[in-house]
Amino acid sequence: MGGGYLLIIFVLLVITNGITYGASQLTSESVSYTKDGQVITVKKALDELITKSSKVDELEEHVKVYKYADLSDVAKVGDYVAYDAGEWKESAETPTTQGRFGGYKINTSKNSSVSCDESSTTLNGWRVLKVNKDNKTVTIVHAGQPECYFHGLINDNCKEESVEALNARAQSTYIDGKYAASAHAMTKDEVETNTTASDNLRKTGVNYYWLATPVDSSRNGLWVVRIDGGVFDGGYNQSHGFRPVIVLKSGILTTGQKPDKVGNDKAWTLVLQ
Repeated sequence: MGGGYLLIIFVLLVITNGITYGASQLTSESVSYTKDGQVITVKKALDELITKSSKVDELEEHVKVYKYADLSDVAKVGDYVAYDAGEWKESAETPTTQGRFGGYKINTSKNSSVSCDESSTTLNGWRVLKVNKDNKTVTIVHAGQPECYFHGLINDNCKEESVEALNARAQSTYIDGKYAASAHAMTKDEVETNTTASDNLRKTGVNYYWLATPVDSSRNGLWVVRIDGGVFDGGYNQSHGFRPVIVLKSGILTTGQKPDKVGNDKAWTLVLQ
């Protein structure tokens, strides 16, 4: 606040309270006024004003609104995005045979996570996996695991069949019909290229989840991510979750970050041009 404004306030207070001060005596601590029976110095009033102003600045930053900004210009890897894949129309038990999906209940959100083995997860929603500023696209990945898949050993082509099944499932089940351009299951390359072992984007809170990448050997396993974010080969004959990846349409806009439907406080809104 400028010195001119302070002088005006001081003069008004002096006049109002009928007090006469010399110019050298007009300080924020020496001038006071009475409000609701309490004597308040100008210094105290200014301190309160500064505190309130700081809180307002913090609030404005928290709910900062963008007037149709391009999502690829403001979103960063790891941010949450308010993408909505819809709800399950039926229930399915946790799968126990090769090529089966399940572990979800009717009328629950596909944006939420399920438990596929002894572990559990609390991560829900969708997070930014990659931003391509050249073509204005943003790729997002499920923060947890929306369903379970059983990869078994029944023939020599199981791992290839599972990769195909995982990618087909992502494409058929998680496309919203509005913002998504394509979908697939998360791959080993995406984990290693876009995240690090210590990056919480790689972790979902579960013991293991499948990657749609077959092990390059005679073994029939798929690559798996552990609870600590490490990647290892040879997973099979287990029911684990998998993470759908959505490539959003080019040029998606946003009006800022707001709470999404599954409990994340700050998720980028999505708007079509």
